Amino acid sequence: MSFKVIKPGFLTTIQDAGRFMHAIYGMSQSGVMDEHAFGWANHLLGNDYTDAVLEITFGGVELEALDEMVVCVCGADLDFKINAKIAPTWKSLQVQPTDILSWSLPKHGVRSYLAVQGGFKTQTLFGSRSVNLREHIGVKITQDCVLACAPSSGQLERFMAPQYRPNYHQNVVLRLLPSYQYSEFSDAQKTLFFGQTYTVSNANDRSGCRLKGVPIVFKRDKMISEAMSYGSVEIATDGLPIILLKDAPSIGGYTKIGTVFSLDLAQLAQQQPTAKVRFELMNIEQAQTERSAFNQFFGVLENSKPLKI
Repeated sequence: MSFKVIKPGFLTTIQDAGRFMHAIYGMSQSGVMDEHAFGWANHLLGNDYTDAVLEITFGGVELEALDEMVVCVCGADLDFKINAKIAPTWKSLQVQPTDILSWSLPKHGVRSYLAVQGGFKTQTLFGSRSVNLREHIGVKITQDCVLACAPSSGQLERFMAPQYRPNYHQNVVLRLLPSYQYSEFSDAQKTLFFGQTYTVSNANDRSGCRLKGVPIVFKRDKMISEAMSYGSVEIATDGLPIILLKDAPSIGGYTKIGTVFSLDLAQLAQQQPTAKVRFELMNIEQAQTERSAFNQFFGVLENSKPLKI
């Protein structure tokens, strides 16, 4: 009914689709950083979209299976192995009691996702199983802890065709939906913003991603902090962008040039420092079409209702 943690890794937490309808109380959205890999991991097991998974950042993890289970690993290539032998990813797999699952250093990408048939059965807090360390909601996994899930078995054989797997080596293009403050930036400032290639800095975690590049000269009187959304692109006082991610605060006080289309942020979540990023404009109709197709494929609209507290 579970996995025992032998090595917890750098940062390994339980995450699900996120914590919704609690921003009014100052809580972050939380949830998986790579929604694409998360969606596929659950889809290939026949799970609900909301089922909780294990998010493994930078590897260094070893788990011992305590039961027979059907699992799937998607996302970054962290040299996933079963019993010290290379194991396939983006594919459903049967594991047996005493099997050792391990993830080492990243080859491609940053975050890998372990899904189990039926999802991990950890504590639900404020409508979600997602851990948010900044807000002290839940904890990261530690050595010898046990991750509960239901036993499963069967002949489930599902996989993603190789040609559809994401390429985490590509430079990232983030499509931006202009915010209501977009008009406060001059044409010259917009040209500089969209015309350059930024670099992901070391200040890059689940809360946000700071970019390095040529600063935008932007002066504005102090503004009152206001509600922030996932993917908001703030221009900080140093003239450089900060992209707000899943564990970002619910309010902020920098001027926002726009909001990154949510599905593009999955690719950003797999980038290490020094990765290259640029922006381009996107219209709301295209964003709605792509989001609708994603939701329909993974059953988001039917299955993403918040869990009861």
